Amino acid sequence: GRVLSVPKHIPLQHVCLPVEAVISYEQRQRYKNDFYAEYDEYRNLYAQMESISQKFMSLDTQRHMLSPGSKEYKVEKDKTLRIEVLEEYQKLKESSPSYSEEKRRCQYLHNKLSHIKKLIGEFDKQQEEL
Repeated sequence: GRVLSVPKHIPLQHVCLPVEAVISYEQRQRYKNDFYAEYDEYRNLYAQMESISQKFMSLDTQRHMLSPGSKEYKVEKDKTLRIEVLEEYQKLKESSPSYSEEKRRCQYLHNKLSHIKKLIGEFDKQQEEL
């Protein structure tokens, strides 16, 4: 069976990570299978989150540079740029309505996969010492 499979709609604060130490090669293989079953989802989500975060940070930087009172804001042509930046920021927010949920899922998968990797690593270390 799977170590832990959580439907995407379940709030992640209600989920626990597997705590059972790996004690057999069969269990190690199950954990490894679970790791790889969700690793691609994690990588894809992580790439999406990075891309969206970079866009938000870039737009936020531009927005702050064009805040009322700044030199840039006083220049007439930059008022148009300010409006464009705010519109782009709004479009980005609307195009990523599930950003927060996906970010939480990404963090959960990161924690889970790191934990599984640690449990497998501990088992492997114990086997080397035998």
